[in-house]
Amino acid sequence: MQKENKSILVIIIVLLIIFLPLSLLGIYLNFANVLTDKTDTDLSNNSNISSNEKYKDGTLYFYDSDNNLLGTYNCIDTKCSYGKSIIDDTDYSIDYLNTKSQDFNIVNNRFIFINDENKYKLYDITNKKIIVEYEKVKNYNNMMQDDLYIVMSNNKWGVVKIGETIETIIDFQYDFIGLIDNIDSSTNLLNSDNYVVKKDGIWYIIDKENDLISNPLSNEIASYNDVLIGVKSEDTYYLYDYYGQRKLEINGFNYISFTNKYINIVDKNNNLYIYDYVNDKKISDDIKLDNNDYSTAFSSTFNQETNSIDLVVKDKTYNYNL
Repeated sequence: MQKENKSILVIIIVLLIIFLPLSLLGIYLNFANVLTDKTDTDLSNNSNISSNEKYKDGTLYFYDSDNNLLGTYNCIDTKCSYGKSIIDDTDYSIDYLNTKSQDFNIVNNRFIFINDENKYKLYDITNKKIIVEYEKVKNYNNMMQDDLYIVMSNNKWGVVKIGETIETIIDFQYDFIGLIDNIDSSTNLLNSDNYVVKKDGIWYIIDKENDLISNPLSNEIASYNDVLIGVKSEDTYYLYDYYGQRKLEINGFNYISFTNKYINIVDKNNNLYIYDYVNDKKISDDIKLDNNDYSTAFSSTFNQETNSIDLVVKDKTYNYNL
């Protein structure tokens, strides 16, 4: 009986020696497969992020023009996003370009302004680091030339250019900086050579070297051309030259804008006409307006090829040869 028990015990031990390692090996292989499957799934999810999906699960994704992934950014704030241009021009009378809001473009496949922690952060996609932070950023929805941006730091506005490095073009000293609605036909972007600025309650026009090109004006600058500046005081517009001298009607106008070197004027009787200041003459008929929202009541376009102006009022087009 003891011999039989010993034989059974020996058999049990042998079986344990054989099957226990096999069982442990099976458990290990199964666990390894689970980890492999999970890793493959995670990698697959990252590589298959849609080019239209700029944010997912706390991460921003950046793509080139061919929808190739350039890099990512791990958000700190749950409201992290691509940055968008602010438009503070609505607080003033400036004749600015009003376009649909859109995300900032990526510059040189490397730099982009993102919004995280309620700050505008310039992110270096290549080196995965924040270069600089600003309070506000605007470029009129990617319409400024030469990768220029109007930015606010310490509650003052300046202008920077983004290239291989970040260059300050206009120092941070202004309470407002803006561009008028003046499209450069060679680039289809806003002419970014001159800026309307406000400092200590006084308005100026400066160039991109930060040099003054107009005398100071006490009223808000609405628009300008090479000869005259339109300003607004309360509900009345006035014309000044660059030396600060008032021109034309001393009592002002209901509205003023510029088309090339010509002036679109709405007089105190709400009559619209186009005026050639250099030659001191009207070049259009008087057109009575019944809409006091002058920025939408009419549009005026200069045609360089035909040297003419198309004036559109109430869906009717008037053409004036110059």
